[in-house]
Order: sequence, then structure tokens, then C-alpha cells
Amino acid sequence: MPIASFAKKVFQVSSSRIYTISSLSWSGSLETESQEKLKSKPSTYIKGEALDTLSVEVVLRRDFKVDVRKEIEAWQAIKSKATPDYFILGTKPIGKNKWLLKSVGVSETQIDGKGNIVRAKLQLDFEEYVRAGKPQDKTKNVAKGVSLNLTPSSYITNPPNKAENKRSNPNAVSSLHTSVEVSSYSPGVK
Repeated sequence: MPIASFAKKVFQVSSSRIYTISSLSWSGSLETESQEKLKSKPSTYIKGEALDTLSVEVVLRRDFKVDVRKEIEAWQAIKSKATPDYFILGTKPIGKNKWLLKSVGVSETQIDGKGNIVRAKLQLDFEEYVRAGKPQDKTKNVAKGVSLNLTPSSYITNPPNKAENKRSNPNAVSSLHTSVEVSSYSPGVK
């Protein structure tokens, strides 16, 4: 029975091969923001849940019947493919969502006289994957179509002209005329 699995990789121990997790850590947090309040402690604004993270260490050894270099390259290929999948521990997935392999670290390598990697420690870092996002244009302001490409020095020497940035409301003029006509009418006065 597998100990764990991700994508097509299966961690298990058998009489012919030892391929298992040496440690696993999983964490989740809330996104918050402190909002200042005069003469008091700040208020806490809870934005929502942050993406969970999962970290796994795997010791790869040739004497455990593992081709160390091949396994490192296979994990790097999974990272490069950028396809989220469930991380199954035992028979249950960890968390409610899929995971995206974000980084593959290799350390504590031992290399033989022929240049073969005979031992290495893999550090696999995953991030929870909820849904695909879209790239954001960071040059756009919150207001539609207003672009602020300001550097601190250009802002100090050339502050933006408020009149240029002012929005126009074509209904405001007609609303003003209507309110003047209505307010000038006084019933009973001829």
C-alpha cells in the first residue's frame, strides 16, 4: 500500500525499493490587515484565508534501489509542467483542494567517483491551488482607464493636475437645472 502519492509519483516501501517521505509539514493562515485607530489599539480586518503550504522532504539513496538523478529530474519536470494535483497521504487527500509543486530543492548530495549522484535530499514545496487566476496589470489604477506611471521624483517635481483627473458627469448639469426650477416654484404664490 502506498504511503503517499502526488501526480504519478508514489511513495512506498517494498522488498525491492525504499522510496518514502522523511518529513512533512503543512500550514495555513489568515490574511489580515491592521487598521490604525487614534489613541487606541488598531482594529484587525480579516481579508480571508491564505493559501495553505505543504513541504515534504525525501531522502533518495541508490542503495535503496532508487535512481537518484532520475528522480530529481522527474520532480523538476512535474514542477515545470505546473499542473496541480491532489497530494494523497495514506488513502485521504491533504486539504480540500489540489496542490501546485512550486519548488524542488536538492541538498546533501553524495557523488561517486564516476559522477553519479548516490544520495540526495529533496525538498518539495507545494502551495494550495484553488482556481486559476489572471495576470494583473499593475500600472492601472482602481479607477477605470486611469494609468499612474509615477516615480517618486516625477511626482514631487510634477504633481498630477487634479483638474485633468476629475471625472465628468453629463447628468450633473441637467440635474442642476431641474432642481433650480423645482425649488423656485412656491404653491399659492402668484
